[in-house]
Order: sequence, then structure tokens, then C-alpha cells
Amino acid sequence: MTLSLGKKALILVAVPLVFELIFVGTFAYLINQVDRERAREAHARDVAGHLNVLLRLVMERSSSLIVSHFTSRETFRRRADLAKKRFYQEKEIITRLVAENRHEKESWDRIYKLMDEGDRFFDHAKTMVDIGNRLSAGMEMVKVNRLMADVFQSIDHLVEEQEAQTLERKNKQAQVRMQIEILIYVAVAVNILLAVGLALAFNRSTAARLKVVLDNTYKLASQQPLAEPLRGDDELAHLDHTFRKMAEALSSMRRKESAILTSAADIICSLDSERRFIQANPAAAKQWGFEVENIIGRRLDQLLDEEDLESTTEKVNNIIESKGHGAFTNRIVTQNGDQRDCEWSVVWSHEERALMCVVHDITDRKQIDQMKRDFVAMVSHDLRTPLTSIQMVHSLLAAGAYGELTEDGKDSVEGAQDCCDRLIALVNDLLDLERMESGRMDLSLESILISDIITPSINMVANAVKQKKIQLKLETQVDPIVRADKERMIQVLINLIANAIKFSPEDSNLTVSTEINDKFALVKVKDEGRGVPESMRTSIFERFKQVNKSDSKGRKGSGLGLAISKAIVELHGGRIAVESEEGKGSTFHFSLPIAQPGAVDN
Repeated sequence: MTLSLGKKALILVAVPLVFELIFVGTFAYLINQVDRERAREAHARDVAGHLNVLLRLVMERSSSLIVSHFTSRETFRRRADLAKKRFYQEKEIITRLVAENRHEKESWDRIYKLMDEGDRFFDHAKTMVDIGNRLSAGMEMVKVNRLMADVFQSIDHLVEEQEAQTLERKNKQAQVRMQIEILIYVAVAVNILLAVGLALAFNRSTAARLKVVLDNTYKLASQQPLAEPLRGDDELAHLDHTFRKMAEALSSMRRKESAILTSAADIICSLDSERRFIQANPAAAKQWGFEVENIIGRRLDQLLDEEDLESTTEKVNNIIESKGHGAFTNRIVTQNGDQRDCEWSVVWSHEERALMCVVHDITDRKQIDQMKRDFVAMVSHDLRTPLTSIQMVHSLLAAGAYGELTEDGKDSVEGAQDCCDRLIALVNDLLDLERMESGRMDLSLESILISDIITPSINMVANAVKQKKIQLKLETQVDPIVRADKERMIQVLINLIANAIKFSPEDSNLTVSTEINDKFALVKVKDEGRGVPESMRTSIFERFKQVNKSDSKGRKGSGLGLAISKAIVELHGGRIAVESEEGKGSTFHFSLPIAQPGAVDN
């Protein structure tokens, strides 16, 4: 079983640490031995030194007393007294020094007794000297000398023992120092062997395995086969397993990316900073007729129509300089000389230091737009004129210009007139929408009160409100001045109120209100109808959109009213939206910029 990295790290730390602890413990023991031997050596020197001082004092005391006996000089007597005082001090010091050593204490006790007895003889001899009995004093001194010989012999023996111990301690210290030196050399050698051994073991068990993982990263980057999976249950084995899963996922993503690029209908390519093609997918060959290998290395300028060369070059260079993104359209000249209208989405990649491009062919869409414009032109010119003539004929028939019509005839004329009106309204809506989308609708902006839009709008739908038996409420607590095209905004509001009437039940309420929101005036039309589903609240403002497909059949309407209203409001710089809860009605609202106070145009 392969050890985990944590256990290997623990071994790398624990083994040298245990060895260091053993080394430090042994070293501390040997140092302690040296200290003890030094203490014993110092003790022996102190005892020997004080014994020598004691011998000197005994001799000084004896000689001073003898000289004073023969000369009767007081100076030598005082020297004898001083020697006696110091003699007792040294005795106390030696007694303390040998108190903890049994052998030394026993030897000193024998010496101490002899010295005490000799001290008594000294004192008696001194007394005999003081009273003038020199014979007795001499006899006492003979006793003192005999005792002192024994004392000197005992002290010499004890001093010799201390000197022998001092020499022994020095030898032991030398041995311990040699042991310390050997220990240091051994510790250094073992430490080096341990470091090398653990490093080799770690390298064999971990570094080599880690190198396999690192090599796999390079192989993955260069899309080469990975090495054999690592065995074991350690972290590196888990890392290798996870890395292989990631490599499989990346390989799958590469295959999917390749499949997407190969099957994509749009051209996906990249350009360098000199506008040369670096990469391109097969769609380039399908749409432009150039083989991919023939496109690589070619400049974009070589494929552009001459009229688009300058503008496209400027836009591409701006994107490269800003390191940003952008979109533009141009015309590409294909290999067979045809022109294709293309829409480019371009973004600069800092990592790749290239432009990543998606090129969408909009040639068909442009053709459809042109067909739409042609259709609108045809509707406006070829349909509106005859419809207007038919409308005039219907008006003459209804007025009796061609004779009195029966009731059935009047009903037929009225129905035909209604259909003609709807067709003309549809044509007008189509024309308005086309003008707005092409930017050809001009607004006659003026500063007017919001009530100048609301009042005529309500008057125009008054009959429809009565027929549906709807209660129309006006809640205009504020009447701000707005910048707007009055007729166009009346068209918008009538559209919203007419829709509310159309989808409201009889005997329901319909409310028109105004508010001020920041720098905009807000007009709301609230009904109690069926409401608008959440999924339709945005798309309902698109052309030909109805909440239900049956709306276009059951209720009159082209599905263009809200789209036109949205375009008109946005041309004014406002917004239009709906808030609704299904089954509980809807609130359509639009906003208009508020004009400066006192700016009403007369």
C-alpha cells in the first residue's frame, strides 16, 4: 500500500526529530557528566586548598607561641591568637565542604578530634607560659607536637586523596569530552545519511509519481496520450484519477467543439492584428467558395468589396486598439465573384492576441427586407388608391346617389364599407410601421399638457364605451407639460383605450390616470379584462402578435397597434409596458419626457 502524502510528511519530520531528541538527550547527559566532574574537581581543589591553609595556620600558631615563650614579645602572642582565630574559621569551612562526602567527613572527623585535643594542649601550654611555668609549658608543647605529627600525617593523606580525585576527575572530563566529540561526528554522519535516505525514498515514492502527473499536463496540452494510471490510494493517485477525468471531459469538449465548428452554418474564424486569417471553419468554404487552407494567411482586405474596404478596416482597427468588441456589416466577394452580405460579431482575445469572429450571412435576410419594402410600396400605391375609390362609391350608395337602397342593400353596403375601412387602416398601419423602422417618420414635437392628449382620446372612444356599457374613469391628479407629437400620442392612447374596451367585459371599469416619475410623465390605462399571460408581456408589443390566436377572428384588429404604439413612444424617448394578473385585468402604461415649466406652445 502506498503511504499518503500526510504520512510521508510525518515520517520526514518524525524520523529526524526522534534522532535529534536522542542526540540532544545524550549530549545533555554528557554535558551534565562534565559539569559534575568539574564540580567534584573544584570540590577536591577547595578541600585540599583549605587543608593546606589549615596546616599553615597550625604551624604559624605553634611557631608564634614558641617564639613568644622564649622572647616574651607580645607581637608573636598576637600572631598566635590571630592564627588561632583563622584556624577556627578554616575548620568551619572544611566542615561544610566535606559534609556531603561520607569518606571525607570520616577522615575530617578524625583530624578534627586530633586538632581539638591539640588545641587544648596549646591552651594549657599558653597558660603555663603565662604563669611562668616553662617546664610544664614545654611538656605540653611536646604533646602538641606529637599530636600535630598525627594531624599532619592525616591531613597529608586527605590532601593526597583530594589530589588523586582531582586527577581522576580531569581524566574523566577528558574521556567525556572525547565522547562528546565522537557523538557530534556520529550525529552529523547519521543526520546526513538520514537526510539522503529519506530524500531518496521520497523521490522514489513521491517525486517520481508527481513527475508522472506533471508530464501528463504537458501531454494533455499537446494532445498526446497520457501515461499509465498511478497505482495506490494516496493523494497523488487520487489527483491522477481526477486529472484523467478532466482530460476525458476536455477531450469530449474538443470533439463537441470540433463537431460544432464543422457543422456550424455561420463562419467562425480568427484574425491576427494585421487582419490576416488564422483559423476558419468549413462554413467559409461553403459560403465564400474558398478552401480553408487558401483562406489561412490571407488578409480580410482581399475579400472585401471595394466600397466597404475603408469602413471595415477602420472598425476592425478600432476594436484591436481598444482590445474590446464590436459588430459591423460588409460585403464579401466570393471566389466566383458574387457578393454576400455578412454581419460580423468580433471580440479581441487577450490570451490568443487575435480577433475571434462569428460571421453570419444576411444576404437572404436583406433580400427579404427588400421584398418587404417592395410589398409595402405596392400596398401603399397599388391598394390604397382603389380602396379609396371603393370607399367613395360605398359612400355614394349609402347616400342614395344611385337610388334608394333596400334595408338588405344598406346592410350590405355598410358591411362592405366596414371591410374597406379595415383594409385602409391596415394599409396605413403598415406604412406607419415601415416609416418608423426605416427612420423616415418625422415627429412634430411641441410642449403640451398631458391633458391635451388624454381629453381628445377619450372623446373619440366615447361611443365605443357607451356601447360596451363600460364605466370610464379619469384620474388626473397631475397635468405635467411634455414634449410630444400630439397627434401621434393621441393615436397611441386611443390604441390602448380601444384594446382595453375590446377585451373588457360589459359593466366593468376602465381607468385612465397620470403620474410623475422622476423626469417622465406616466399615463396608465387600467381595465378589468382577462389579463395578459406573463409569457406574452414582452412579445405582445411585436407585430401581428395576439394573446390568443382566436383574437384575430373574434375581435377586429390587425395585431399592429401595439407594435406601432411602442415604436412611437420610443421615438419620443419613453417606454411602454404592461402589468397584468391573469383574470384580474391589465394596466398598460407609457412614459413621456417632461418639458421645462412654462414651456407650453400656443
